Formats: sequence, C-alpha cells, structure tokens
Amino acid sequence: MNQDTKDRIEDVRANILLEKPFYGTILSHIPLVEDESIDTAATDGRRIIYSPEYMGMLTGSEIKFILLHELLHILLMHFSRRKGRDRVIWNIATDYVINLTLRKSGYYGPDGVIYPHYNLGWEEKSAEVYYDELYNSEDEGVKKMIESVRRVIEKSEIGRLVPSDLMGDYAELSPDEEEELRRMFKDSIKKAMVFGGKPPEIISELYFTTKPKYLPWDSLLREYLQENEADDSSYLKPERKYLHMGMIVPGADPDENDLGEIWAFIDTSGSISQETVMEFLTQLKQILSSYTCTLNLAYWDSSIGDVYKDIQKKEDLLKCKTYWGGGTDVACVYKYIEENRIRPYLMLILTDGYFDDMPMIPGSLRNSTIMVLSEDCGRNMSRYGKVAVL
Repeated sequence: MNQDTKDRIEDVRANILLEKPFYGTILSHIPLVEDESIDTAATDGRRIIYSPEYMGMLTGSEIKFILLHELLHILLMHFSRRKGRDRVIWNIATDYVINLTLRKSGYYGPDGVIYPHYNLGWEEKSAEVYYDELYNSEDEGVKKMIESVRRVIEKSEIGRLVPSDLMGDYAELSPDEEEELRRMFKDSIKKAMVFGGKPPEIISELYFTTKPKYLPWDSLLREYLQENEADDSSYLKPERKYLHMGMIVPGADPDENDLGEIWAFIDTSGSISQETVMEFLTQLKQILSSYTCTLNLAYWDSSIGDVYKDIQKKEDLLKCKTYWGGGTDVACVYKYIEENRIRPYLMLILTDGYFDDMPMIPGSLRNSTIMVLSEDCGRNMSRYGKVAVL
C-alpha cells in the first residue's frame, strides 16, 4: 500500500480524537485492516476493513466520513441486530441512520453515499424502523431503489453505490464474541468520559441502557398518584399562583400520565460508580419517555453539586454531567430544598443508601419521596418515603 495514503488515514484518525473525543477514543483501539478484495470499506464489528486503492482516492474529509461511518456500525451493533432480516434492505436502513446522522453533524461523504428516500422523510429513526418502512413500502420509487442497490451488491460492486458493506461473511459473531464487544463498548464509554468526550445522541440508547435494570415505574407512580389524589383536586399539582404566598392550594385533578414537576437527586459520592450513575439516569430516562413531566436534576455527595432544571426530553439528560467523589450526607438534599423553598410534587433520591440517618424527616416530603436504591443496603429506608431497589 502507498505509505502516503496510510499516513493520511492515521492523521485523520488522530484528528478525530481531537475533534470528537468520544468517537476518537474508541476508534484509536479499532484495528484498521487493508483488504484489496473489497471495493470500499466494511466492518465485522471488530475491525474496519478497507480497500487501499479506494482510500487513496479520497480527500481527508471523505476518509474521516468513512472511518466514522464504519465506527458507527460497530457502536450501534448493526452487525448483530440484523436478526435474519433481508441483508440488502438492512444494509440500506443502517446506512440511512449513519449517513443522515453524520450529515447533520457536518460530515459529507464521497459520491454515492445514500440518504433516506424522500418518501421516508429525514427525521431521526432507528435502523429497525427504517427497515420496516423499506420492507413494507408500496412506493415504486422505494422499490426501484432497493432493487438497484440489490443488483449492485449482487455484482460485488458495493463501492460504486453503497460506500460500506456491513454484512458479507464478516459479521458472523459468536455469543462470546458479541458479549466481549459489549464489554469493550462499556469500557470505551468510561474512557471517553474520562477524556471529556460527550457521548453522541445517536448512541444515547446504548449509552443509557448498558445492562439496564428497570424499575416498575408504571405501578410505582400510578400508586403514588392515586394516593395523592383528593376528590376533584390534587395537592400533587397545587395552584401555582398561591405558592409565592406560602400557601399550598390543591389544583385540578391531574391527568393520569401527567407527573407535573419532579426533583431527582442523584448520589455521586465516592461509593457510587459511574455505571451506577448511568443506571440511575436510565430510570429518569424511562420516566421522561413514559410520562408528561418537567424534571429537575441535582447531583449530591456531602453537598449539592451540579443542578439542571426544566429537563423535558430524555436526550437532554446527556448534557447533565457531573463529577464523582466525596463523602455522603443526605441532609444536604433536604437543606437545598428548604433553602430554595422547593415544594416538589414528586421527589426521587437515587443512592446506594450508605449514609448517616437524619434525625427527622419532614412529613410532607416523606409523603412525596421515592427512595431509589442501587442495591439492598440492609437498612429500613421507609422513613424517607417509598423505597424501590434496582
């Protein structure tokens, strides 16, 4: 291979590390393998395989697009999510997701890159959704496009239309290999976070749901709502116009899916791991996905740290960064509420439960609190409110 081309590829990989630390940290550990038998580039979920002739014809920005394209196939586990689907349609669907995401981020690929058919729209969708839309489409334009790609793939001319071959014989992984890749993904997330890399939104689902543990929020919150209802009015959502006067006047009966305003306090003390914080965020993501509410999030250890207010979209949780470490004093949560005159409709305290007991818990807060524990800490925590264990 031309050494100049190889050097250019490595220069691009180094530039990605500076420009996109999350991508770059992971990419720096992915082997790049030459293969003159393929037209463009491919991945088996472990390596990025490329044609030296093809890469030698690309500009630096196009090489960057190709590396990010293949890396996203790996991060999104596209090779193992196919699950028997039509190979060609799945390849189109996964390329739609990746190429549209890269384009919205300002990256443009070489000629021949495919984007979602105009009849399918350009809003963000999963590969599975795009696949179903493509597979079930009665639109003649969509059908012709699929058959055109199929003919190209069958002739082994992938590079002349589709700039990556996800499938082929590369993507057959054993369960052990797939699990190892998942472990690598988790490790890469932690490293990327250490180096300041912000996880991109496209992998937010995987970012939040690495080995997830879901609480039965539906039953927990339904029960909470029922207990807080009072005839045709509810203290869960008091009339706001009276709050500045220090009066809590019941408002209208809330919708069954409307939780109003929630305050969540996540423990980030020294005994809490990054993975545990991710599990806590998973619970909040689940609530935002299922209920109408406004979430306020505060991190705490021996004092209140970073505070994020008015979160209404699950994607916004990615912006809620903090730092780990320090002692643990749950009293700081109650002090913060008191000093800021907060009257939460619902308060969640997410912790491992390893802190000194408070001598007294205000009854009004106890009735509106759910204590979410990362594990059974062997203590009776009901004095703080309802208790749920991950």
